[in-house]
Amino acid sequence: MTRFLAATVSALAIIAAAAPANATLQIEVFDNEVLFADFTGFTTGVAAVEIANDPNFANITINAQGSPILPKADLSSVTLDATTSSSFSGTHTLTVDTLQSSITGTGNTLSTFTVNGLVNDPGPTTESTFADGALLASHTFPVALLDGSFGPVSAATGAFTSDETQFAINFTAASQSFGGSAQLTTGVPEPSTWAMMLVGFAGLGFAAYRQRTKLAGSTV
Repeated sequence: MTRFLAATVSALAIIAAAAPANATLQIEVFDNEVLFADFTGFTTGVAAVEIANDPNFANITINAQGSPILPKADLSSVTLDATTSSSFSGTHTLTVDTLQSSITGTGNTLSTFTVNGLVNDPGPTTESTFADGALLASHTFPVALLDGSFGPVSAATGAFTSDETQFAINFTAASQSFGGSAQLTTGVPEPSTWAMMLVGFAGLGFAAYRQRTKLAGSTV
């Protein structure tokens, strides 16, 4: 009986060790490279936080979606809204990192960046994506841009276990507002694969056309 229980416990331990960990979202917020907010432990695929503990910002709101809500290792709907307070002073670079870990990502990636509804000219703004800490894509939007978008940008990568989006916005005055989004799509076929698929579809279409032509000829 003791041997049976020991074997059962060992088997369960092996299964637990082999089971993949849940994908986890983490959001880190920096003001002039100083970390002042760190949220982790989101395992449902959704993260939503609102920050009001920095006297230079009236509001910072971040939303993100990842696995298991999204397929593969996608990190999408990462949105940031931030407004400086009336007591704002100096120059502040707000950096927001959204990290997704314990995932299995492979293949090509697509990164898309947007800014929208900017008020009183914050910026410049740099948005970036990473896989296992390595840069995938990045774009800088200039000051005084009300709305804009960039991408999708394709980047090839091998297997990875974490991905990340990052905002870095320069604020210089009170009552400036920023709104933007970043999206990382993973597991995208490489261009050569798309080309082969298109050739294959064209061939199937031509074969179907020839078959219809033959059938029409035989009925005349």
